[in-house]
Amino acid sequence: MKKGNFILIAIVLVIITALVTYFAVKPDRKAPIPLEKPVEKKVPTIVWKAQSSYPAGLPQLYAPAASFAKKIATLTDGQLVVKMNPGGSIVPSKKIFDAVSAGTLDLGCTWAGWWIGKFPASVLFGNSFPNGLQMREMLSWIYTGGGLELWNELYKGHGVKVLAPYGMLGSENFCWSRKPINSLSDFKGLKFRTVGIWGKCLERLGARVVSLPGGEVYPSLERGVIDACEFATPAIDKKLGFQEICKYLKVPGIHEPCAPLETLVNEKSWQKLSDDLKYKVETALRDASFEAINKTMKEDAEAMEFFRKYPGLNISKLTPEMIDEIVKIGNEELDKYAKKDAMFARVLKSQRDFRKLVEPYADLVRLPYVYAK
Repeated sequence: MKKGNFILIAIVLVIITALVTYFAVKPDRKAPIPLEKPVEKKVPTIVWKAQSSYPAGLPQLYAPAASFAKKIATLTDGQLVVKMNPGGSIVPSKKIFDAVSAGTLDLGCTWAGWWIGKFPASVLFGNSFPNGLQMREMLSWIYTGGGLELWNELYKGHGVKVLAPYGMLGSENFCWSRKPINSLSDFKGLKFRTVGIWGKCLERLGARVVSLPGGEVYPSLERGVIDACEFATPAIDKKLGFQEICKYLKVPGIHEPCAPLETLVNEKSWQKLSDDLKYKVETALRDASFEAINKTMKEDAEAMEFFRKYPGLNISKLTPEMIDEIVKIGNEELDKYAKKDAMFARVLKSQRDFRKLVEPYADLVRLPYVYAK
C-alpha cells in the first residue's frame, strides 16, 4: 500500500471515531419524548324525564313527542337525553302541567285546553272554540304575533316555561253520531261528548254535554251512554274506530280548525341548560312540528278517503247557515269569558287583531282548490 493512501485512510478513521465519540457523550443531547394524546374532557349527560298526555299508539299526538326526543339526542350528540314516556306512565295524563311545575317532570308534551279550569285563556292557545285560527294563522301568531310571549305570561309564577309547539293537529271532525244532524235544532236533547267552550255552545243549542276521557268515548257510544261525540282528527278517529258504531260523520271541524300541541318545560331545568343546548332544543321542536304537520296532512287525507268508502257511513258538510249560527254563538261565549278574565281578554284581542291583519291578505291571494285530475 502506498504511503499516501495509508495516511488518507488513517485520517478518515480518526474523523469517524471523533464524530461517534462526540454524539455519544454530548451532555445536552436528549432522546425525543413521545407526545401524549390530549385528554378529552367528557361532557356530562343531562337526562330529562318527560311524559306525553297521550298513549304511545295514538298517531299525531304521541308520535311527534317521540320524534322530538330522538332529534334532540342527535342534535346534542347525546349531551341532552329526553326520556319520553307515554300518557299515564309517571303521572295521570291531565296532571302534566302540575308535574312539570313541581319538577316531577322536566318536560311535558300535552294540550293547553286541559287547563281551562285553572287558566281560562289556555283554551285560546289550544284553539278549541268555534271559528278559531287556521293552521298557518295560528303558527304565525305564535311565532311572530306575540302568541308565545302571551302563553308564557299566562303561566308566569308557576315554574313553567312554554316552548314552541312540538306538533300541530289539523282540523278535527265536527261530529260522529248515531243519528243524522241536518240542522242545529237536531242537537236538542242529544247526549254529546265534548269539552270546553264548544260544550257551552252546544248547551245553548239544547244538547246534554258529557265530559269523558278519550278511552271511554268508544264504549260510551257503543252502549248508548252518549249519542254523539267529537274527539280529534280523521286519522286519530279512524284509529279509535268510531266509524264502526256511528253511521253519520259531519265535517268540517269548525269548533277546532287546528290544535297546537303544548310543550312545557320546568323553569329550573331550562335555566340549567347552556345557550347552545337551549337553541338545539328549540330547533328540534321546530323540526318535529314541521314533520308532524306534513305527516298529518297525508294521514288525515288517507283516513277521510277510508271513511268515504266505508260501508254504511254517511258523510256530510255543515251548511253555511249552520256555520254562521255556530260562529255567532261562539263569539258570544268568548266575549263572556273575556268580561270575567283579563288575561283571556288580552289573548283574545291579540288573536282577533292578528286575524284582522292576515285574513284580508289571505282572501286576496288564496286560490280556489283545484282538484287533481
